[in-house]
Amino acid sequence: MKTRAFTLIELLVVIAIIAILAAILFPVFAQAKEAAKKSVGVAHLKQLNLATLMYSADYDDVYPLAYEYPWDGPAGGFPWHLRVFPYTKSYDILLSPQGAPNPSASNLNNGWDYIWAYGTIPRAQLKLLNYYTVGNWPIARALNAVGVRYDSIMGWGQNGTVWGCWGAYCGIHAGAGYTTVNVASKSQSSLDNVANQALIFDAGEPFGDHATFGVNTELGTCVIRSYNPGSASIAGATPRWGGPKSCTGWREAGGGGSASIPDALAVKVRDGQAIVGFADGHTSAMGLTKLYETKPCANDSAFNCMIRFETNG
Repeated sequence: MKTRAFTLIELLVVIAIIAILAAILFPVFAQAKEAAKKSVGVAHLKQLNLATLMYSADYDDVYPLAYEYPWDGPAGGFPWHLRVFPYTKSYDILLSPQGAPNPSASNLNNGWDYIWAYGTIPRAQLKLLNYYTVGNWPIARALNAVGVRYDSIMGWGQNGTVWGCWGAYCGIHAGAGYTTVNVASKSQSSLDNVANQALIFDAGEPFGDHATFGVNTELGTCVIRSYNPGSASIAGATPRWGGPKSCTGWREAGGGGSASIPDALAVKVRDGQAIVGFADGHTSAMGLTKLYETKPCANDSAFNCMIRFETNG
């Protein structure tokens, strides 16, 4: 009995069809995997957000401090993540399913990568300011946020050496000898629009780089640091879903400064979304242009203020 085998051309056609199908389906699988991770990220931030509300319910409606030192917990001072830990009892939700913002640097602080995935912005009074003002940086220009005023919700409690004192920030409290920085957190009832106030978000640093850098460099800069897993982090919220996880690779050869990022690269910050937890407990994913949306300031209409980072300016 004579059997007929596949010809070479027929085999090549079948292989070509399989290759085409794979090229079509693999990106779909990758998108599905990213969407699943994003859902987990939303769930993590949702639980952390609800933990802050449970904390405020136990402390006269006041949100936790972004950082407090000394504290009655182990090893002294701690950021907000560990203050709300008793309400979650889970370290896993402190980790983003996307992984560390800069995995290559995560070995520099074993264990500390648990507090780098999600951040908040401490109140501007930390720097003796009524509000922050966005400086003229490439990322800030890409977000159309230059000159915009904003503030936040969580305060700062510090009796002792100023934590995170590097560069220009150190000089802010020089007159006080870096000894006392105490700023109360806001209460839920004090917010004009609690459902629209951003509280915590995807970040590469626990305070969105607002505590460690000088005035007008807090938002829209590209920060290089070797001591945390965020390393080359985007100051403020980081669009870790569909966009850049950090600003690594955006700089000129040799590092450069924040102003050395080409505008054509800085606009990548618009490509993705960050997961944001709001002061009323709800959580949402949004692009940074929406997160930093503005309107004329209530007390000075000549300037714009951020809608989701309330200020009295």
